[in-house]
Amino acid sequence: MTKATNSVSLQNQTGTDRDLPGMELLKSLDLSGLTRENLDCRLAEAITAVADYFQADHGYVMLADEEGNFCKAAAAKRNAQDGDTVTASNAVIAKAAQTGATVSVADAMNSEQFGGDPDFQRFNISRALCAPMQATDNVCGLIYLDDASGASWDTFHSDLLELVAKYVTLAVKNVEAQESFAEKKRMIAAGRAALNLSHSVKNILQMISGAAEVVDFGLRSNQIHRVKRSWDILKPNLERMRKYTLEMLDYSKERKLNPGPADFNRVIQGAIESLKSQLKAKNSRINIRVDRKIPEVFLDAERIHEMALNLVLNAIDIVDNNSGLVSIETKYHSNQELVSLAVTDNGHGISDEMKEKIFTPFESEKKGFGTGLGMPIAKQIIDQHNGTIEIDSKVGQGTTFTVYLPVRLTEQSG
Repeated sequence: MTKATNSVSLQNQTGTDRDLPGMELLKSLDLSGLTRENLDCRLAEAITAVADYFQADHGYVMLADEEGNFCKAAAAKRNAQDGDTVTASNAVIAKAAQTGATVSVADAMNSEQFGGDPDFQRFNISRALCAPMQATDNVCGLIYLDDASGASWDTFHSDLLELVAKYVTLAVKNVEAQESFAEKKRMIAAGRAALNLSHSVKNILQMISGAAEVVDFGLRSNQIHRVKRSWDILKPNLERMRKYTLEMLDYSKERKLNPGPADFNRVIQGAIESLKSQLKAKNSRINIRVDRKIPEVFLDAERIHEMALNLVLNAIDIVDNNSGLVSIETKYHSNQELVSLAVTDNGHGISDEMKEKIFTPFESEKKGFGTGLGMPIAKQIIDQHNGTIEIDSKVGQGTTFTVYLPVRLTEQSG
């Protein structure tokens, strides 16, 4: 860590310089865009800036778990030899957590209040400062600093650390609120899925039940032709049930990304390969053009496979039997460090009204089949990868969906 100045100079209304202590630190603490995935990294950056400003040897952000225990979420240490061990005063931490007030200790080893704390001697702590992260009536975390220096932190430093703690609290609670909101949306989506699909599932179950009775009768009477005929009814309806169930589960739950190096063309071709039976069933053609210059990408190959699967399957479903044509093209955009996937069909096109709703769950123009979740799931995966999707369509002339993805995922993704 490096030492930083403790003020920033601004012009006041009279044109003279005025020092606003602490403003430089507060301006440098940017926790916008904080997510559960980047929480540890971003808090580590923040506590490092705070420890530098206060010229502290150690700094910690400690968050309360479900049982009320305070666990290290991020740390800053001037001496790398300290390792990952938390070298802090448990007595100071406990006092701040218990009272919900900032605790400041100077000349720690001779302190009347904390002089008996063995952590002061064990970790060579001369001064310590701990501000609670207060959320309503509960302490949800702590910002802790200590140092071996003999100088004490004054009231200004206590007040400033309290401001830092309030800002970090707001950022962390915003992450929790976003997660809660996302979870409620997923639960609502699951409920809507059950309501929207209940009628279709009921019809499918009735067909399966009827076909199963015929199969049972055919087996008992040795009429194999009845068994074969009923199996032709059972098989597609079992597949429809499987698809409904998997898509409802997939959309209604949060799946974290598992990114890694991947061959983008191979991922896309793998998705196409798995849809050969659907193409054959519709007697449709498919054209594939891949850009061999695409470098190795860093993304969640399984999720991108699923995204491509949904886009291509949507195109296959849209085109007419016997005359359907689906074209797929990958490209590398080196200037922007992006890869793209374009899926084009020669179907009937999409109206402007439907373009606005196509990524909304359960909005589908496919009559009699489809869950209305395939395209929303594809969009969900694209968003997780910080990508975009564009629609180019004219009624009666077909549609092209073009997906743009960064070659490498950033830490904010997912």
